[in-house]
Amino acid sequence: MRVLELPEGKSPREWGRIHGESFRGEIRALAAIRTYLCTKVGGFKDAAQVKVAAAAHLPVLERYHAGIHAELVGIAEGAGVAAEDIVVANHYTDLRDLDPDPSTWQPAPTRDDASLHGPPAGGKSAGAEGLGGDGCSVLWGETGTGRILAQTWDMHATAIPYVMVLRVPASPAGPAATLLTVTGCLGMAGMNSARVGIAINNLFSTDATLGVVWPAMVRRALHETTAEQARDVIATSPIGSGHHYFVADRRHAFAIEASGTRRKQVFGGGAVYCHTNHCLDGDVAARSKVPSTSTTYDRMTWLEGNLRAEPLRDLPDAWRRLGSDDGWPRSICTNMATPESPHGAATCGAIAMNLDTGELWAQQGFVHNVAAERWQL
Repeated sequence: MRVLELPEGKSPREWGRIHGESFRGEIRALAAIRTYLCTKVGGFKDAAQVKVAAAAHLPVLERYHAGIHAELVGIAEGAGVAAEDIVVANHYTDLRDLDPDPSTWQPAPTRDDASLHGPPAGGKSAGAEGLGGDGCSVLWGETGTGRILAQTWDMHATAIPYVMVLRVPASPAGPAATLLTVTGCLGMAGMNSARVGIAINNLFSTDATLGVVWPAMVRRALHETTAEQARDVIATSPIGSGHHYFVADRRHAFAIEASGTRRKQVFGGGAVYCHTNHCLDGDVAARSKVPSTSTTYDRMTWLEGNLRAEPLRDLPDAWRRLGSDDGWPRSICTNMATPESPHGAATCGAIAMNLDTGELWAQQGFVHNVAAERWQL
């Protein structure tokens, strides 16, 4: 798996240019794939419509964080593409939820006043037809060897060649961080040197808004030195569409479900937790859909039963569970792509972190019986 080590002492714009120049061909290819998928999985009629929507997110990002905006623009400059192409590469899952008609676009709120810190409510998302069935699985456990946060990253199988690790040095903005990502993307999940970790699941929102490019929010959350601070970054960010965000450190752990207009805390501490791609909170679920092709309920049932039967022990145990093919193809690690449907959902990579020891494991592609590459933060 490829690793990009950004150098110390450079500006965010320079970091972006280094990233773009290092993976110019891959970034162009991934942006093209995701633009195409927005017209097949999303409601956009052509690439021009996709780019108009992507460009509308750039001022939102610039207002949100000038440095991260500069890094994204630098990636575009280094790769020799328009900045909106990098938005598509980063923001694909949220962008495809957006109505293609600009007259319907609303700015994302920066807070849901309806009890962010309240207890979770029950509920399941309604079924949805014609949507892609990608789905990550998040696993959390307090073990005798440390606090473990791990996830698979499931997406269109054609994303596998672009998976990489991005290492960001310490800067005035925040601690050093190591992230699982794809070429041209600011970062999807990872941990910083203060031992704050973040993991994500996609949720399909029906109330998508014009919000911040979501990997930029992941990076912004990892500027913080506590899980509480990272949670509050998420709670007050202009989130455009559905995701579940889990943040933790060596003392606290929190999970927030978000749609385009809602965000609710669904976990605030405990020894074990898991999440797939349906909502636990009824209010967020009412603004979300579960694709008919999704395996989310199967994976959640397996994780809950597996964790009840055998408590999580350590990082190798978490990695083994991320690679489980029990119930294939509706399993934690899967590949539902075929020659006729090459963009079908698949496990494109995984990451596992021990927040106490600072160990981080990651790998590209299917992780069933595959060794992780390892870093020490």
